[in-house]
Amino acid sequence: MMSPIKIVTRREFVRYGAGIVGVGAALPNYLIRGAAAAETAEPGQRVLVVVQFNGGHDAMSALVPYGHPEYAKARNVTRVKDEEIVKINAELGLHPNLAGFKTMLDEGTLAALPGVGYPNPNLSHFHSTDIWHTADMRGRLCPAGEGPFGWIGKACDAAYVETVAVDGAIAVGTGSTPMAMWGRRHQGIAFDAPEAFGFFGNRGDAKRGEAYKQLHELGPNAPGPLSELHYVSQTALAANATSDRIRTLAKDYKPTIEYPNTGLGRHLRTIAGLVAGGLSTRMYFTFHGGGFDTHVNQRPHHDNLMKELNDAIVAFYKDLGAHKQAHRVLTMTASEFGRTVKENGGQGTDHGAAAAMFLFGPVKPGVHGAHPSLKDVFGGGGDWLKPTTDFRSVYATVLEKWLAIPSQGVLGQQYPLVDFLA
Repeated sequence: MMSPIKIVTRREFVRYGAGIVGVGAALPNYLIRGAAAAETAEPGQRVLVVVQFNGGHDAMSALVPYGHPEYAKARNVTRVKDEEIVKINAELGLHPNLAGFKTMLDEGTLAALPGVGYPNPNLSHFHSTDIWHTADMRGRLCPAGEGPFGWIGKACDAAYVETVAVDGAIAVGTGSTPMAMWGRRHQGIAFDAPEAFGFFGNRGDAKRGEAYKQLHELGPNAPGPLSELHYVSQTALAANATSDRIRTLAKDYKPTIEYPNTGLGRHLRTIAGLVAGGLSTRMYFTFHGGGFDTHVNQRPHHDNLMKELNDAIVAFYKDLGAHKQAHRVLTMTASEFGRTVKENGGQGTDHGAAAAMFLFGPVKPGVHGAHPSLKDVFGGGGDWLKPTTDFRSVYATVLEKWLAIPSQGVLGQQYPLVDFLA
């Protein structure tokens, strides 16, 4: 038997504990006191999944305002033609590659919110993303001590007051922790792929392996002085125990349907496995990659993005339904801003303001709220859509009516709720 390794300095912890965190994984900066391995979800526990569209989504090409005469005048190459549109009503329809969304709408599991945004929009990808992630117009420019904190991270802080939940929020496919998950006490878990999250490195390294073994045998609630280093090592172990369960659930999961072999398809398959496996996580975050910043040659690229979105979401809910989990999973799309009403000379669209959001799962099906006027527009180029719904009202509704978390402390004030949940 090897002699015990006493990890008594930060340097030794980094040296021998470095392999405990996987490549492509991010553990919280503030780890948990007295944490234990991931708990099992209570029966019926509600789950939120946020799907981020990076780049600024041209939602007018997804939820198409074909009933507005200005649409055909403003768009030529980028326009979704009347004969292609999957019509919802006399005003709005869906992109042809979102036919599965229409089926979900007819089944009562899709809601659309046109014209979501915020006043005085910022058209910087970075700052506007920060605004959406923090629900704070200052984004990451908050004074020291005031942030930046993300709305999901603050929601975890509010939901887990007595303890810190390692797995309260998980970001899948991100590698690093998105700002939305930055809380005062919670920062969630983030990984590119579940197999890369956890103990990693040279497993033949006897000292590293023995260090991990000794930490594991101590257990997260072992007696002894809670020195800072002991605290860090024990809580890192607790987070790693969670990672063991995440890897096992993802590896052993048997979906009932074949998911598309796309980034979003793989991310949602992972989330389905964690949900069906009973992980107690209440909030998930992931990306639909591929790039929504469609300044040039938009139509074919956006067509592909919509097909990937449709196929992944439809597979996700069919799979959840087969596992009898769909009733407790609400999915929401978001993007930092929309696009201009008019197309540009590069057969694309430029940064705009308001855009549609989609919600899936236990919703009141249909379109909620008015689509912005394509005539009464604003902005430097005179063709930004005016928001008709503040995105923080959407957050407030999800927090209060779905997750049962008071929204005022998370968002900084009380916002009107939107009646889109069943």
